[in-house]
Amino acid sequence: MSLIKKEHGGRVPKNRSIDGFRPNNPLIGQPVRGIGQRNLSDFSDSGDSPQQKANLESVFEVPNATETKIDKPEQPQKERKRRIRKVLKIGGMLFATLLVLGVLTGGYLFVKGWIASKKIFKGGGSSSTLYSTDIAPEKLKGEGDGRINILLLGNSGGDHPGADLTDSIVVASIDPVAKDIALLSIPRDLWVSVPGYWSMKINAAYVSGMQSALDDGKNEADAQEAGFATLEETIQQYLGIPIHYHALVNFEAFREGVDAIGGVDVNVEEDLYDTFIMADNDNNPLIAKAGLQHFDGRHALLYAQSRHSTSDFDRGKRQRLVLIAIKEKILTIGTFSNPNTVSKLIDALGNNVSVNATLGEIMRMYEITKDIPSSSIATIGLTDETNPLVTTGNVNGQSIVQPRAGLTDFSDIQSFVRNALRDPFLKSENASIAVLNGSGVDNLATQKANELKSYGYNVTIIDSAPTSDYQKTLIFDNTNGAKKFTKNYLEKRLGATVSTDPIPEGIVAQADFVVVLGADANSQNTSN
Repeated sequence: MSLIKKEHGGRVPKNRSIDGFRPNNPLIGQPVRGIGQRNLSDFSDSGDSPQQKANLESVFEVPNATETKIDKPEQPQKERKRRIRKVLKIGGMLFATLLVLGVLTGGYLFVKGWIASKKIFKGGGSSSTLYSTDIAPEKLKGEGDGRINILLLGNSGGDHPGADLTDSIVVASIDPVAKDIALLSIPRDLWVSVPGYWSMKINAAYVSGMQSALDDGKNEADAQEAGFATLEETIQQYLGIPIHYHALVNFEAFREGVDAIGGVDVNVEEDLYDTFIMADNDNNPLIAKAGLQHFDGRHALLYAQSRHSTSDFDRGKRQRLVLIAIKEKILTIGTFSNPNTVSKLIDALGNNVSVNATLGEIMRMYEITKDIPSSSIATIGLTDETNPLVTTGNVNGQSIVQPRAGLTDFSDIQSFVRNALRDPFLKSENASIAVLNGSGVDNLATQKANELKSYGYNVTIIDSAPTSDYQKTLIFDNTNGAKKFTKNYLEKRLGATVSTDPIPEGIVAQADFVVVLGADANSQNTSN
């Protein structure tokens, strides 16, 4: 597939549309192809030499006939293709596969068997606080880096249009100090400008980066990582939080995984109807009745997928309910002490999941989170009734989700997300901060105080300094270095070093840290 360059340096797949968005040219047609959709049968009549075909086999890591049923003659061609696709397919709506199954539930046997037989843990992720919170503050890049944030994606898989769009996007965030977990759902239709590309729904960011890498001659594994990098950069820019690890699982793995544990019990809040997916529900538009329901894999997936009769926002809430239900089921049945169940899970998930974490990192996540009850897992959306941050909109005739503050104004969303996922060191130190304006620029103290608050700082005083002739910003530490993480974060945020001089005469501020803003603070670019 060829690509054409956009004037601003981005890329648009030729004869493609991304999630219904059409660029200025009427570039529509085939679905964007991605990882897991190419297979050896695509080349069977292409005239490739035996060596070329052997190279293709090495790229796609086709299993041996002795290890899988893929090559048995009685197996239908469609099934063979499906199994080849599964070898390199990675996805992530199945939070259960990484954290709920392998981390939150004490899945040592499962993880050990999985890594031994499938080799899916690739490594490459990084968190400074995963193994110890007793670290030097200088090792943290900035506010929020003390948490462990895992990007979990899900796509439908297959050959249909939009198969590689990440229609489920969840950030699982672990606080290693307080030992708590939060699940943040990101609406798939959130309208963003993807760095290096163009404006689109956020569920197209991954496949845009992936497809661009494929068209540049990258192999499948590198293209996957390029897709992750594109989406991670987008999330970091628009939500203001770092991403340390990622995973992607297709929906088939979700269904098979739920079946492997004997289904899950979910308390359905109200009757759920959806005519759009009723064909997958025996032509019944009633997806789930209100009350406590037992779902097998198919019905759990339908319940988690449905959005056409409600909204993306409600779907995100349902997905979080299902994930927590999976965790509860696994804990109650003693999954990982049952070799038969473990075997079923490995069969269902082993060829469908790949993560950029090592086995040691996965087990460390388990150690941090193993005692956290489901009732303590925070579920976070951007549409809380008391503080809705997003709304629906329309761009070029397609329905989107956008900030209530405006199409490109993500400041309220960033503040909400960063405070909901507050840096554990800022939270544990909870240092009081006074912000005084010594710059002579009107309202600068308020602006900087709001910026600090958006990152989770405890700003208690906003005032003017005795004089307004300060050229450089000064920071004074009244804790004598006791709150070292806040000190380090403030220095990085404000581009200043804590002063060793006494607080200037006339400044009276009862706070752990006193910030006197100079003229340099007005010209400083705010980093989000």
